[in-house]
Amino acid sequence: MKKFTRKAFYVIALLVSGTLVFAEEMNPVLSLTVEDAVSCALENSKSLKSSAIDLEIAKRASSNSWNTFLPSLSASATAARSSNISSTVESANNAASSALKLRELDARVNGKSSADPLVNLAGPKTAADYYSNMSKSPILDDSETNHWAVVGNVTAQWNFNLAMVEAIRISKKNYEAGEITWEQTKRETEVNIRKLFYGLLVQQESVNIQKDSLNNAEARWKQAERQYKNGSVPRLQMLNARVTYENKRPDVLSAVQGLKQNKELFAFLLGLPYGQDIELVGGLEFSYVDLKADELFEKYVGQNRDIIALQKKKDLLEMSIRAKTLSTFTPSLSVGWSYQPTLYAMGDWQSDIGPGQANDKGQLSFTLVYSNLFDMLPCSSNMQAIKDLKQQYNQVQLGLEQLYQNTEIEIHKLCDKIDVARENIEAMERNVTLAQEAYESTLKAYNAGQTERLEIQDSEESLNKAKLGLMSQKNEYISALLDLETKLNISLR
Repeated sequence: MKKFTRKAFYVIALLVSGTLVFAEEMNPVLSLTVEDAVSCALENSKSLKSSAIDLEIAKRASSNSWNTFLPSLSASATAARSSNISSTVESANNAASSALKLRELDARVNGKSSADPLVNLAGPKTAADYYSNMSKSPILDDSETNHWAVVGNVTAQWNFNLAMVEAIRISKKNYEAGEITWEQTKRETEVNIRKLFYGLLVQQESVNIQKDSLNNAEARWKQAERQYKNGSVPRLQMLNARVTYENKRPDVLSAVQGLKQNKELFAFLLGLPYGQDIELVGGLEFSYVDLKADELFEKYVGQNRDIIALQKKKDLLEMSIRAKTLSTFTPSLSVGWSYQPTLYAMGDWQSDIGPGQANDKGQLSFTLVYSNLFDMLPCSSNMQAIKDLKQQYNQVQLGLEQLYQNTEIEIHKLCDKIDVARENIEAMERNVTLAQEAYESTLKAYNAGQTERLEIQDSEESLNKAKLGLMSQKNEYISALLDLETKLNISLR
């Protein structure tokens, strides 16, 4: 039983280890630089794809805005049943009488005898009877067929107003505004990913520093334990060293867990599958740039996407006011054409000319019309809508002026922030060098038994703070530079 249990344990261990190896092969660690992360985010970003759909809709509307000039065309066919055929009888009698008169006149002109069966009126009593004899088909009997008729209708209409031209221009301007929105979304995605990437680098460096500090605390504890066993240090010193080590462990474990969760969130934002382990490659390397806020504002403020977007909105309101005014104070031209043939079930077209002859009952019309003259009154809802648009236009104009001022202030703030971060970086670099030298000297003294453990701990903490401060200031510099580039819509690196 013991052998079987041990053997089963080995089999399970092999299976588990094989599963872990297989999982690592199926889901390897993905190394990402900041450029790789940006490319991945732009490719998989849901918000960017949604903005691209909006842009495609606006583009299609702009490309096909001319279709407002297409006329309306309709065709229909109606089968109708009359309760009586009096109208059909009357039409047939009139048609037959007309035909007989024409033939009689033709016979007299050509010298034919009145006894000719074509001109002899003594036979049939009525024109309808004569017409029936000629066609050899009973058309005047009260049968179901003679109650039916088919009416066709083809209608075309084309309308034009000067406001339609402005509608086309509005569609094109909407597409231009959609392009600005898409570019803004793309830029925001890129900047956010870069900031998150650099922020994770800082957090990762912080975790590494805490791990090094924990390893140093463990090494000092082990050293104190050996010295205690050798009788060179008291037991209290050994216990304090171990307490320091144990106190650091929870903080390090929490920092590692926090970094892991933030990496998972970052992978999610990149559109990677859940559980994909990533490794950040690179550092906070950059080159300093000399900035002058006034020159930057005067030269590049017109490229600010927020200002451009608000300017597009202003243009759209101006076009809307013009379109509304034109539709109110200018007439519309309407061109219409219709054709309506009628076919009786007996096989004849309805005609005022004669049997068997089709008659075009359509018409062509040109009409100038004001849709509603009361819309021109100052108190009308239409005029109120125009006034509302004008007030909205004034609001956008005020917002645009305020945006110029706010942009100027933000550019000065960002330039000041970049300058301060640069000075702090230079100071922190000197501080890290001094802290490193102090730590190494204190460590040598501690190993030689010339200083106490608290001094080495203080020296190490000072060094770690200096390193983290340097990383934080570098991240501040890069973030402020990214924000400034976004404001000016340029690249300063």
